[in-house]
Amino acid sequence: MRTAVQETSVIAYYDNRDRGVLSNQQAHLMRYIRAGRDYSLQELCALTHFPINVVSGRVNELKTIGALVHGHLKRKCTVTQRLINPVRLPSVQTDWVTQ
Repeated sequence: MRTAVQETSVIAYYDNRDRGVLSNQQAHLMRYIRAGRDYSLQELCALTHFPINVVSGRVNELKTIGALVHGHLKRKCTVTQRLINPVRLPSVQTDWVTQ
């Protein structure tokens, strides 16, 4: 059972998502991502000081709306030294509203 506040929050979330408005965490993450470079989730954790669960969730949301895409080549993460499929900005970047 949802309360009125929960329902309003859900409506606001989907409204912002549909209009291309980024959440505070998404906008903070995007401030660290530069064109021409790709990032592992652990590298983004180190840059943003967000825990991995926050970075992973926000990156998945940003991939869903097309703000991030997977990199072309797999490579070793500079933090974990594991083989990863990094994320990067798409070739043609859309102007995202950050509030």
